Amino acid sequence: MEMERDWISKHFGDFVPPNQQWFSPKEVAAIIGRSDQFVRNSFYSGKIMGHMSNGLARKGEEKKSYLRVHRDAILMYLLESANYTPDTFMEGIEQLLQNRSQYQLMRLEKMIRERLYGKKFVRAK
Repeated sequence: MEMERDWISKHFGDFVPPNQQWFSPKEVAAIIGRSDQFVRNSFYSGKIMGHMSNGLARKGEEKKSYLRVHRDAILMYLLESANYTPDTFMEGIEQLLQNRSQYQLMRLEKMIRERLYGKKFVRAK
């Protein structure tokens, strides 16, 4: 199970903010590119797992409840709803890059180097 979780995080983890574990429907909606109503409907239909609670009220006297979705549930939804594998995604990016100009490729190279090595990376001449 731990190896599977590592694989999911490796391929889909960048979609979810790294230092947050619980998300509101509005935050989940922004991550998956849908409306918060879609997230609520998906919660009630079982497509997105989460928790519904109202910790301040006594049991049975709740007037408003709060829906929260755990980071792992978002990653699982992204994995289940993806119609591609990480390899086919990378193949698509490689095909897109074949038609880029030298200038565009140099800008991408700069961005990738900054991401890999930090902003202070200086290109060797």
